[in-house]
Amino acid sequence: MADLKTVLKYQDVDLKLRRLTDSIEKSETAKRGALARNEFESAKRSMEETERAAGDVVDTVGSVTGFVKQAQTKVAAAAERVKDKELTSKERKQLISELEAMKSGLSDCEKKIEPAKKKGEKIVDEYTKQQTHAKKMRDVYNASKEKLDKDRQDKEKDLAELKRQLDELRPNIDRELMKVYDDLAAERKFPPVVEAHIGERDSLSCRGCGLQLSQAGRSELTEKGVCRCDNCRRVIYMPAGAKSKK
Repeated sequence: MADLKTVLKYQDVDLKLRRLTDSIEKSETAKRGALARNEFESAKRSMEETERAAGDVVDTVGSVTGFVKQAQTKVAAAAERVKDKELTSKERKQLISELEAMKSGLSDCEKKIEPAKKKGEKIVDEYTKQQTHAKKMRDVYNASKEKLDKDRQDKEKDLAELKRQLDELRPNIDRELMKVYDDLAAERKFPPVVEAHIGERDSLSCRGCGLQLSQAGRSELTEKGVCRCDNCRRVIYMPAGAKSKK
């Protein structure tokens, strides 16, 4: 049972270390920092989306501007044709057709430019809003990180001492038992080693998950003093001085 006593001592130190670590990593400061970081990333993504939307507006404005410039050139050329010579009936019809097409195109441009303008104004407002929010969240995160680093530094001595104790105890525990402990802890089944609960009529159950032990588990526990829970796989030991019938 020497290994059991040592692993229980290891577990006790491990629990203290986890609680101390949680007091730092799961503190309100840490939560505030994590929230600020998520908010910052969200604002950053929104800014990237507005930048892409702004690109679409720029493309629309560029297309309209290009068409208007092209129309201006064509109108000027048409004016010169009318000015310089007499047009035949066919040429006149062709010119009228071209001017009508330009008029229709300019009408379409007018329909596009106003929504693009409104969309552009909305994009600028949204971008400015998200930019301001991102800066605020960055400042909150930096302040939280600074405080978190200070909290960690203040408790570094205690953290180091608990880690030292674990390192000292670990080599004195059977490797197989230590692996079982590590595997259970990794599965968040903490504590990995628990006392058996002795209930009515000498029933035995796991204090970790509450499941009553099977007959095989009862026999192993009463004979060897330890067994594994059939449900959660925790290591179960018989409380000191306790006796239970098979």
